[in-house]
Amino acid sequence: MMGAELGTSQKQVIYSIEECEKCGLKNKRLFMQGDYVIKKMGQCPRCSSQLIISAIYAEAPIKG
Repeated sequence: MMGAELGTSQKQVIYSIEECEKCGLKNKRLFMQGDYVIKKMGQCPRCSSQLIISAIYAEAPIKG
């Protein structure tokens, strides 16, 4: 069970990766409600092609 392995004592930060289908530009941003993989997000600032969400994942926050 993956949920048991992650534990619940540590708060996770969830990120979405936006990626251009043409030039491959990637942007990491905080997850927003309604995000899902392959969701179309608008135009690429570099080449004006379509941006999609290519990945969604969680990371442990950096302690400092």
